[in-house]
Amino acid sequence: MKTYEFKQARAVWIKTEENKAVYNQFAGFYTELNVETAERITIAVAARSYYRLYINGSICADGPARTAKGYCRVDEIMKEITAEETGKITVALEVLAIDKPEKYSNDCTLEPGMLVVEICGEDGRVLSATGTKAWRGKNLKYRRLLVETMSHSRGITEWYDLNEKSRSWIVGQPGELQDMEETVHVKDEPVYLKRRAPYPTYRVHMFDGLQRVTDRKTAPEIDPGMVITLSKMMNREWYGQIPEENYFLEAVCKEKDAPFTGIYRREKKKKEYQKDVMTTEASSGENDFSMVWSRRESELGFIEFTVNTESPCVIDMVNSDHVTLKGEVKGNTYVTRYCLEKGTYHLTTMEPKLTRYVKLIFRTNGKVKVEDPKILEYTYPDENTGWFECDDGDLNRIYDASRKTLRLNTLDIFMDCPQRERGGWLCDSQFTSYGAWQMFGDLSVEKDFIENFMLTDPDEMEHAFFPEVYPGSKKDPGDPGIENWSFWLITELADYYDRSGDHSFVEACRGRVSRFIEGVLSRRGESGLLEGLNTLFVDWSLSNRDFCLKPISIPNNCLAVHMLEQAYRLYGVEEWKQAAGEMHEIIEKLDEMPGIFGGGGDGAVYQNGQLRRTDCATESGAALELWSGFHKNDRRYIRRFVDSMGYSPRFRSDPNVGRSNLFIGLMIRFSVLAKMGEIDALVREMKDLYLGEMRIGSGTLFENYSGFSGCHGFNAAAGAFLTNYVLGLGEPKQRTKTIRISPNPGNLFWAAGRARCEDGEITMNWNADHVTHELEINLQMPKGWKAEYHIPFALTAWEIWVNGEQLKK
Repeated sequence: MKTYEFKQARAVWIKTEENKAVYNQFAGFYTELNVETAERITIAVAARSYYRLYINGSICADGPARTAKGYCRVDEIMKEITAEETGKITVALEVLAIDKPEKYSNDCTLEPGMLVVEICGEDGRVLSATGTKAWRGKNLKYRRLLVETMSHSRGITEWYDLNEKSRSWIVGQPGELQDMEETVHVKDEPVYLKRRAPYPTYRVHMFDGLQRVTDRKTAPEIDPGMVITLSKMMNREWYGQIPEENYFLEAVCKEKDAPFTGIYRREKKKKEYQKDVMTTEASSGENDFSMVWSRRESELGFIEFTVNTESPCVIDMVNSDHVTLKGEVKGNTYVTRYCLEKGTYHLTTMEPKLTRYVKLIFRTNGKVKVEDPKILEYTYPDENTGWFECDDGDLNRIYDASRKTLRLNTLDIFMDCPQRERGGWLCDSQFTSYGAWQMFGDLSVEKDFIENFMLTDPDEMEHAFFPEVYPGSKKDPGDPGIENWSFWLITELADYYDRSGDHSFVEACRGRVSRFIEGVLSRRGESGLLEGLNTLFVDWSLSNRDFCLKPISIPNNCLAVHMLEQAYRLYGVEEWKQAAGEMHEIIEKLDEMPGIFGGGGDGAVYQNGQLRRTDCATESGAALELWSGFHKNDRRYIRRFVDSMGYSPRFRSDPNVGRSNLFIGLMIRFSVLAKMGEIDALVREMKDLYLGEMRIGSGTLFENYSGFSGCHGFNAAAGAFLTNYVLGLGEPKQRTKTIRISPNPGNLFWAAGRARCEDGEITMNWNADHVTHELEINLQMPKGWKAEYHIPFALTAWEIWVNGEQLKK
């Protein structure tokens, strides 16, 4: 744990009435400083829950990097002050402190609001620091706070009531600073941690153009959707406090397109020092109206646009990564509402939006003039470090989509999805991390991610388990949620150790891991396996039904055995090795007593001193058992798994075995196929699944078969598999400075790629002559690294050359 020390700054907040529950606060903080010469200043910021930093009125940063309860990560933002900018510099921050009575969130800890800022010059001198009289703050009343939530596990929607002067305090308009007061010190300051994850960039993404202009009509028969229903169910107490006039999402969701009855025209607008922009001037006819802009693929970031209204106007901005079967941008819960007085506004969302389509709905009696919107990217700053390419364009498309999906779900942590939850889920991260190391060549996000979980209090968590998703919050802070998700954290920690060689960090985790495994072993019952676990998960399929998971889940016990083996490898605790061996033997004996359908089920019961499997078997359960190291020598079991299961089986599937979904059964299957060397099957199934998703056009890979949740980070593993097992450039292992080389040409003529390690770049390319059966490999590695060759059976009779020398087999 690397702590951060401020020189002078103290954590502050605005004055709040004591003994009064305040579930959301939107606060503004302001100061001025004088910079006499051109120099680079450093702005260190920590906040809860989210902040936006402005320098001289321009967006400079958003954050913070998230971490555990009782801690705050410190963002260090570098800002060049040019000679033209010297003199008075205005510094302003909008800070949103999210909270709700249910204490349920997947993306932040819902702790009380706080802000700490320290600005230093190049020589380290402190130019400004919170906690001094130079800083002032106030409640910002132009954002409504008693509104609906974006989803069941997120904070509130954005609703702003603005006039042209509402936000002029940000640039230091004297009249707008009068109601600012001195800040107050926060009673319990957190422990500050340094951010390791890189900072996002604000690259601009334009829309391809205006797609359509339509009227809006209410259609009561339209279902408002599952997200609204789930939000109300999971946040009953919060929704009970929202005044009727602040409900609007369901009304937006029940609107449909109708022929435009108004008037509009498009024109090009010249802008000094910038590219020309297109503007649309429009006035309504019989109804409210909307404009839709589109892109070929989805992007993630803040949506900004400039609009002029000649009379009061309500604008509902809807973003989406997909359309309906009729091609409409359907209403959803990711709406930003602007209630504007007459005037001109430049508007930027505070929430990052997953956007392929944006719809602006105008509710006004006058004309509006709007510039085409754009997206300010807010994702991991991908520098194209890792790379894969081959002569199969479909595989290249899958790789590119996997990489994009990874980027949109990576920021300060690995997120499961970039908008609905933005949560750091275990299990997801096991597979996301494969791609992050292979494609980005960076371990900083993963280290912060793992550290967040390790900072959770074992005495607070039930049986010292880890939360299923973190940073996050629950009404019962000790409820880990999906309990077997904690097993994946240890397997990822072991992978991280191999990737990084970071022994000191692994040792720093020893105490928390030990407490967790102590809790795991306390759950062993009379059967010798883990019993009585509460919430479990295998896959979004039949495998998640209670008759597959209860009373004893064999696939999850297999995962627990593998976890214990990995924990022993990290820490050498003999008790863990012994427990793993005992459980492994118990499970293996079950294979001698198959179920009535021949393979045995996922679930098991222990009666009269005997343990037996139940009869409901699933593909996902089989995948998890194989992934965990079971059935290695059972050739019949393996051939059945490879050829008669999966998304597009080679032979007819057994109707008595439950099929897998993508999350997470098929991804586990892909990993098993890769490790078994079944690369032809892996490539065939990835093409059949992912190319179907890509026809929808978002450019990202989904959570499940359909596009309901169309961008999920665990699919980053698909790109890593192509690099590792098709090109054959394995994952760099910095602990041993080795890399596995195992090319699988299949029907390809060439492939090439690149990876990064702490010592430099590793590049590899090969070309395959299928007539002469020769494979020429070019491999470049940093000094001190060693290649370990694993030649697949299909190349047994081939001559293989590496950097001009024939490889000895």
